[in-house]
This record gives sequence, structure tokens and C-alpha cells, in this order.
Amino acid sequence: MIKITYKLILLLGLLAMTATSFAASEAEYGKVSKAWTLHADGSQEYRSSMELTLFTHTAMNSTYGESFIVYNPDFQTLKIHSSYTRQKDGTIVKTPDNAFVEVLPRFAADAPAYNQLKEMVVVHTGLELGATIYLDYSIITKPGYYPALDICEMPQETSPVKECQLSIIVPDGKPLACRLYGNPAKAVEKSHDGMKEVRWTLRNLPASSREAFQPKNRESSPRLVASTYPSGKAALATLDKRLKESRSYESKTFAQFLTEKSGSEQAKVDTIRDHVLANLSTCPIPMAMTGYTARDIDAVLRSAYGTPLEIARLLNVMLDAAGIPSEILAVYPGTLDTDACGLAAIQTLAVKATVDGKDQYLSASPLTNRGGLDKVVSLSGTPIQIEATPLQIKESKSVSISADQVKEGFAICVLPAISSGVDRWGMTALNSKRSDIFEIPSLVKEEVVYTVTPAEGMKLQTSTKEQVISKPFGKVTRTITPKGNTIEVVRTIELNKQQFTPAEYSDVRSLIHEWTNPDNRVLLFSL
Repeated sequence: MIKITYKLILLLGLLAMTATSFAASEAEYGKVSKAWTLHADGSQEYRSSMELTLFTHTAMNSTYGESFIVYNPDFQTLKIHSSYTRQKDGTIVKTPDNAFVEVLPRFAADAPAYNQLKEMVVVHTGLELGATIYLDYSIITKPGYYPALDICEMPQETSPVKECQLSIIVPDGKPLACRLYGNPAKAVEKSHDGMKEVRWTLRNLPASSREAFQPKNRESSPRLVASTYPSGKAALATLDKRLKESRSYESKTFAQFLTEKSGSEQAKVDTIRDHVLANLSTCPIPMAMTGYTARDIDAVLRSAYGTPLEIARLLNVMLDAAGIPSEILAVYPGTLDTDACGLAAIQTLAVKATVDGKDQYLSASPLTNRGGLDKVVSLSGTPIQIEATPLQIKESKSVSISADQVKEGFAICVLPAISSGVDRWGMTALNSKRSDIFEIPSLVKEEVVYTVTPAEGMKLQTSTKEQVISKPFGKVTRTITPKGNTIEVVRTIELNKQQFTPAEYSDVRSLIHEWTNPDNRVLLFSL
């Protein structure tokens, strides 16, 4: 009995150690500081510093072996204040000169007009378990490159942060709208030497979630939004003015040529959309890296590539030239107060086209109608209400079962999955539990009708009883109906909610698994 008790205690101890090792983070940020300063002459400085202690070989050799700093050398200067590693025994290893490597940012690789952009790769040296990385740098921006101080910062990191300081410094009297979402830290304001400083201290930030199917807008994560624009409307007006300064004579003429044989307004829209989105590549260069400007639209058309902002403007110009009223839309996370936002908080861009009196929404990447999850505003500052509409799919497939498939008196018919809808979301294996909001790609209403033709003499052995699994936000059904020499199988799934709390996750997971489970696409026949 004593031996059994001893073994049980030993086993429980090992399990506790295992659980602790899995719960432990691979690294930890001791202190992170991010500061934005707007000087009286319009120049800006962003200063970032961090202390990061490594606990695992993965953190040391892969996750945190390098830091990446992107900037535009035409208008910005990178200054490294300090970069070194303090090893576990206190030894200081300074980052050597050859560990600072300048490369082209990946997002600019296919955009020659933006090949001047730089990414500084800081290779951290002297790493070992228990070592702490120190990095402190500034990006100094010339006056005029940015129209205003404009911040949308997500301070959460991939490992826990003990303390994160966020601060904004602007000249006294300069309007500053700022708000911290998702964290209870209070702003502390003070003035000195003609400058006003607003500071937040966030403590014990958990690591950002690595769960799949995160909310697109990361609503549950801390976010700092700040701007010195007089208002959100003024910020959009500034962007609109910069876009309208670009030349577009050739683009207008080309749009008229392209649509001269189109018989209807819808045909014109389809022709222009298909040409722009199919023949021009979109380079995912953030608007901040171009100073919230766009090249001449004629240059975009000739070069056959553009940033999301440039592609949206080209669609806008060509549609207007073809007689289709259109305007560019800015899409913000739905939880934000857009009047306090600048341009940095824009998630994506779209174009609204009015066709035969009805609005359509076009974009370089398809605009998901997400309803209240997003806030959509025109560049004139007008809010646009877009009702969330489900992705509607209806497909038909024919399946035949031959006598050659019979083995030991039985044949199995596997109904094929389709290449669209829920089957392409990659949700065949979902974790049993969830700690963060779960978001599906879109609302969906999907129906697949199978016509199954068995060989002569085969009898269906699968039950024809209708299967229905229903939840408050959707349902999955399957009906099997013999029709003469064929059998009709109808499978449907309907999901009318896009985001689910951890408490709701089990129910939506059961619906999705019911749909994706291969066993539910099998019919059994006997001969």
C-alpha cells in the first residue's frame, strides 16, 4: 500500500511539473516602452525600447533571434541608441556592426516604385537560456511626410509583458484625441517646456493569443488610438485631397475605351473591376510607409501594380470616367470611435459603386459585409451602413455507384466535399476549448444537393430519417429522399452569427464538425 501511495505521489508530481512547463512562456518582456513625439516644426520621433528574457531554445534560436525595423530612408532616419545582450552571469555582449543588416521589406518586393524602403534586421548575439535582449532605437521623420501625428498601436506581444509604457508628446495647445481600448490603465498628463505629455502604464499584459480564427479586428486586445487631426473627418479629407492630386487622364480615357461596347451599367462595372483586379497586382504596402500618398493613377495603370490605396483610387477614377458614380470607403474596426481616429486605424479600403440606383462594394481584396463588426466611412466623412449578408452557396453534384465497388455484399458511397464555402475554411480540426473570441470568415447559407445513382439491384441501407442539429445561431441538416432509380441527398448549413464567445464556442464547433465530418457524407448500399 505504501509503494502504491508513493508511486501515486510521484506520478502526480510529474504531471504537475509537466503542466507547469507547458504553461510557462518561452520568453518574457520585462519592460517595453513606446513613445511618439510631435515637434513644433512638424517633425516626429518614434522611440521604442525593450528588455526581453529568453527561457527556451525555440525563443533563443527562432522566435526572438532577430528584430525587424521598417522605415523610409527618403524621409526617415533610423537611430540605434543601444543594442546588446546581458547573459545570465551578467556578461554584456554588444551587437556587432555586421549584425545590423539592411534588406528590402518583403511587402515591397514586387513594387519597384517602393524599393527604396528599408528593413533593418538586428541579429541578436550572445544568446543563451536566461539571457536578456536590450534594444532601443528611434525613427525620426522629416516635417511634412506625415500630415499629422497618427497612432494605432497594439501593445500586446507574443510573450507576456511585465510593464509597457506608452507615451505621446505634442506641443502645448496642439489638439490631441487619444483613447486606450481593452485595458484599464489610466492616462497621466503633464506639461513641461512647452510640451504636453500623455502617458499610460500597462502592467502584466498576457501574451497575444495564438489560437486560430482570431477576430479580424482583435477587439479583445489592448489598442492605443491617437491623432492630432482636428477630427476623423478632417483626417479622411486630407487623404482625399492627396489622392485627387494624382494625374488620371490616361486612366479615364482607357476606362471609356474599355467599356464602350458594354451594354449596361452592370457590364461596365464588371469590365472595369475584372480588368483592375485581374490584371493589376496589389502590393500590401501599409499606407504609413508611403506617407499616406499614392502615385499618379496613370503610373499605376501602366505599371500593372499598386498599393491597396492606389488600386482603390484607380477603380474610383475609372468607374467615374465610365459614368458610374463611385467613392472610396475607409473601413475601421467597429469598436473604435472613428472621430478620434486618424488614418492609421483604417483596416482596409473599398469602393462603393452606384449601379442602377443600387450600391455595390468593390475592393482589391473582397470586402466582407461584416455589419456592425466594422465601421465604414466615405472619404467625405459620411458613415455608410452595410448590413451583414451571408455568403450564399448552392451547388449540385452527381455521384454514381457501380457494381464493381461492392465488397462482401456492401458498397460505400462517399459524397464529395465542395471547393467553396465552409469546406474551404480549414476547420476540419478545431480545438475542444477556446479562451478568445472565435470568428468565422463570414456568415453563410450553404446547400449542396447530391443526386446518387446506384447500380441496378443496390438497396440503400443508410437511414432516411432527417437529421437536424439546431443552435440559436444556425443549424445543419441532412435529408435523404429516394426518387425512382436515384437518391437525392440534401445537406445544408446556416450560420447567422460571425463572432462567438468562449462560452458559445462549443455549440458552433459542434455545428461545423457536423458539417465537415466525413462520416456524414457516407451512404451504405447492399446488393
